[in-house]
Amino acid sequence: MMPRKEPRPPERQPSPLRDAAAVFAEHGAEVATWASWLGGPDLDAAAREDVVQEVFLIVHRQLGSFRGESRLSTWLYRITANVVRHRRRKDRWRRLFVGWWDERAVALASSRPTPVEELERRQAAALVYRVLDRLGERDRSVLILFEIEGLAGAQVAERLGTTPATIWVWLHRARARFLRQAQSLDQQGGGR
Repeated sequence: MMPRKEPRPPERQPSPLRDAAAVFAEHGAEVATWASWLGGPDLDAAAREDVVQEVFLIVHRQLGSFRGESRLSTWLYRITANVVRHRRRKDRWRRLFVGWWDERAVALASSRPTPVEELERRQAAALVYRVLDRLGERDRSVLILFEIEGLAGAQVAERLGTTPATIWVWLHRARARFLRQAQSLDQQGGGR
């Protein structure tokens, strides 16, 4: 009987960037954009800076263990999505006890020139994020990356670590769920 060979562990590919400062310089603005889109209207400028800072603290701690099995931007997106998800969960609990959701929705920044247009935009954005908050994280991420941030299907697939074909299926289902949730919210009187 021949001795059984132990499988060799996969070789680690060195990360092209081992310096957190270089990663920040190259991807800081991109991470801030993701944090803004994923956080929605609840994430004001100070909160977005907190999220970006936390993301790069994690990057600083874990950059040495980045194996290079995915692109650096995919790894950064996943960290950002996790930090924002944690922040949103914490803020959701805070809103439950403090009740500041409506105040925050009214305080959205606007580039609209007239007060009427600003009010309409705020109401629409609040409604969209109210519906997005009723969806699962995967549906929410796919819709935000594709519909709001405007990434191509292949870029969304890269960020979420799957294939473009899967993204199209997820996007189709997420859109259908979004519409059902929007209709449900409108029937309950919460869409006004």
